[in-house]
Amino acid sequence: MKILIVRMYQDVLNISNYNSQEIGLAKALIRKGHQCDIVLYTDKKEISIQKMNMENGKAITIYWMPARKILKNCIYDKRLYELVKKYDVIQSTEYDQVGNLKLQKVTDNHMAIYHGPYQSYYPKIYNRKCLIIDFLYSFFPQFKNVQLIAKSNLAEKFLNKKGFKKVESIGVGLDAARFETVHEPNDIVRKLISEKHKKNYKYLLYIGKIEDRRNIFFMIDILSKLSLEDKNIRLVLIGKGEKYLKKCLHYARSLNVDENIIYHDPMKQEELANLYRCCDVFFFPSKYEIFGMVLLEAMYFGLPVITTMNGGSITLIKDQETGIICDLNDVNSWCESIMNLFKDQKLRDKISVNSSKLIKENYTWDALSDKFVKVYESILKNC
Repeated sequence: MKILIVRMYQDVLNISNYNSQEIGLAKALIRKGHQCDIVLYTDKKEISIQKMNMENGKAITIYWMPARKILKNCIYDKRLYELVKKYDVIQSTEYDQVGNLKLQKVTDNHMAIYHGPYQSYYPKIYNRKCLIIDFLYSFFPQFKNVQLIAKSNLAEKFLNKKGFKKVESIGVGLDAARFETVHEPNDIVRKLISEKHKKNYKYLLYIGKIEDRRNIFFMIDILSKLSLEDKNIRLVLIGKGEKYLKKCLHYARSLNVDENIIYHDPMKQEELANLYRCCDVFFFPSKYEIFGMVLLEAMYFGLPVITTMNGGSITLIKDQETGIICDLNDVNSWCESIMNLFKDQKLRDKISVNSSKLIKENYTWDALSDKFVKVYESILKNC
């Protein structure tokens, strides 16, 4: 089968540092004997083509294509619609990308849309955008017949409520091969390991953007309360967001816990394995998360996760078995759960073993790719 994955986001993807869902799925599909290529957005004026070679002698062709941006929509030009004719099935992203209307027509509905967002109070701009998009789609009733693949149960419910007739919830996978090569620990990891042994530090790890959506101020509130009980707890922040970070550190100083925070710029994907292994708890009180690739990564390495109810956690976590889910912004509940993890070795070990087993057996791209293929086969059979 010849499959083309079209990423409809208006950001230039750094495929060397980011665990790209498109690339992870494409690699798994190629290992299963299919051809799979990818279209990614570029801010350049011309198309460029990149070959990503695989270990089996095959390659993913990545088409870097320019596009217009309208209302957070990525509008590719006619070159995309010529390209898609060479493939059996097209997989696009997000129901709210209006370019999918044209794709449905050009492909004669030989397409699936891989969708993640869901209804929540937090993404207010997205909620307003959906009102506009839904009004537009009311003039194209045939669009409700398109096949959708949901990243989570929350996304599936969101799409069903909008009247889409074909929705399959599959989830998100991890490209575990990116972690298989053993690397020497970098400077920050060596420092963490050293201070853990010398000073008996305990590490709460956060990886991601330093921004309001990720609830960093709330993390600092929790750190402040935890430090009253255990002065050796440290918050490790890995990510970008320099302006917001300054506000966070200023707030931490006001609570006298700024020295309990260890910050580092984003790290290469291959370097993260050592970081996950040397920390004690993955700390993720996000206000809204489509899925959260870092949840998959932390659980893969057996790092106990404590998080909020979000797209990824509702799919992956059984509370107290494969992780811990806490109410958003309940400081006392979070502190109690974190201290229980630090004190209860049996609980940590149980969550570590169960979560790692879950991801390795069910949520790698190799494990999920067969489910995607079944959806593609159904599309070809019914169109």
